Amino acid sequence: MARKTKRSWKAYAAWDYRKEIEDLNKASEQGWQLTKGGCFSSKFVKNPDVRYRYQMDFRKVPEMGRYIETFREQGWEYVSSTFNGWHFFRKLYDPALPEAAYEIFTDRESLREMHRRWARVALIIGALVAVFALLCAVRTVRRPDLPTLLLLLVSAFEAVFLLWGGFLMRRSDVDQRRQSGIPSIAVFLAVVFLGAAGSMALTGLRPYFVTTTAAESVTKPVRNENWAGFQVRYPDWYYLDLDIEAAEPLTFSIQDEAGETVYQATETQFHRKDIPLRLSSGEYALCLSCTSGYRLRCEMN
Repeated sequence: MARKTKRSWKAYAAWDYRKEIEDLNKASEQGWQLTKGGCFSSKFVKNPDVRYRYQMDFRKVPEMGRYIETFREQGWEYVSSTFNGWHFFRKLYDPALPEAAYEIFTDRESLREMHRRWARVALIIGALVAVFALLCAVRTVRRPDLPTLLLLLVSAFEAVFLLWGGFLMRRSDVDQRRQSGIPSIAVFLAVVFLGAAGSMALTGLRPYFVTTTAAESVTKPVRNENWAGFQVRYPDWYYLDLDIEAAEPLTFSIQDEAGETVYQATETQFHRKDIPLRLSSGEYALCLSCTSGYRLRCEMN
């Protein structure tokens, strides 16, 4: 039994809306008529007895009823709208009519105004993402790690993509997009998704712990005692918060699997945050040496 409905999973950049219109027209020619347009998917119903030409408009509509009626008076049937302001219209296709009869904007200024509306949205969002990228850059310089670096690269790519698209939509000839070299919306979504997922995965693999040890006094000197440990799953910069309070100098150290010391501090009073440690993959031990009572707190982040 032939299908009567289907869903198409496609995403288009705003400056590629003419390509979306072309695809809707081709689907109609093949007997699939749009019932609900979407940003990432659209619904169709099978009806080979009619053929439509589609158009799209972008704007915030305060009075939807009057807006739809205005287009109906010009022969356009309203189909649906997306949450972000795109509206789909269609008109029965008559091969005897000129192509100009299927243009929703009858003058270039109206088309430019529609382009400018979307460009304003893209430029605002792009600017906000650029600010986020700048914050990631500052953090990467001050406290570098792979998850933040990945977020920086993804947000910078996203900001360039949106700002470039916004400026592109302000041009009169949007079809020049194909010569602009800007990546497709599929590439954009893939980079954003994989980058965000990668950053979250790397963050989840980092060793986060808080551990303390204390003794009011010691009966005999403690020499390089292994009192805790942690695992590093990938090479990166890691950050240690360390608090030492001791009556006599206490030595705290972090040792790798080979017994080599990668960090050491000998103090009676010591309080520091975000001590940078460049660590390789492997197991690490927290060790201490002391001759008197002490309190030691160690946090890895």
